[in-house]
Amino acid sequence: MAKVIIKELEALKKEYAVLRRTDLEQAKEIILKEPQIEETDIVFLMDRFGYARAVDAGVYERNKEAADSENHFVIPCKNTGKIAVFTNQGQMHLIKAADLPFGKFRDKGQPIDNLSNYDSSKETFVFAASVAVLKQRKLIFVTRFGMLKTVAGEEFDVAKRTTAATKLSEGDEVVRIGIKEEGLHMILRSEKGMFLRIEAACIPEKKKGAVGVRGMRLSAEDMLAEAYLLMPGESLTVPLRERELELSRLRVGKRDTKGVRHV
Repeated sequence: MAKVIIKELEALKKEYAVLRRTDLEQAKEIILKEPQIEETDIVFLMDRFGYARAVDAGVYERNKEAADSENHFVIPCKNTGKIAVFTNQGQMHLIKAADLPFGKFRDKGQPIDNLSNYDSSKETFVFAASVAVLKQRKLIFVTRFGMLKTVAGEEFDVAKRTTAATKLSEGDEVVRIGIKEEGLHMILRSEKGMFLRIEAACIPEKKKGAVGVRGMRLSAEDMLAEAYLLMPGESLTVPLRERELELSRLRVGKRDTKGVRHV
């Protein structure tokens, strides 16, 4: 049996033996790199129905007036960046700019339900901004129960597609989110016609997982209806039942007070 095996192996060696055609050496590990995307300036557009798309920055500039009037959010960003969309339920949904439909100005776009974990049947969008801008700013949160807080924008630079942007008490929801600016004033308006004007500087900074502090002392069965942001020198008028109210003429009060009635 051994002689038969040796004979067959010698026949295979004679038929198939060839000189080595490759070299063995101590080479470095191969590193595969993904092709780099050329970074360009784009503008994120989302209408009041939640349809989102992206257009080139030049296209936006040529249609600026129409874009600003027809869209709820107009956000300049990079095609490699991300857009953060905040909802009344205290959630933040991230949308990659690369996932946005990119095309002509009059293209309809796609619902943000299809681009993120946003659910239009359960939540409504309150605020949106590019993550690159958020990392350098601070956000003010206002809830229907009159709770306020300031949060550093860098806390929203996360990898998850959906994350809790703030902590809410049972039955509460986010009414307004805005970027904190130097000299900014905030006017809180309750459903029963109470107005309170405070300086945004008095709103303490908290972590995104905190509830916040009381901004306005609400009476029984009253809730916050709206919050307005007012910069120095700005003029903002809101309609009442029989007249209009110029918010810049309201006296500056203190946080955690009742405010003044205007009906």
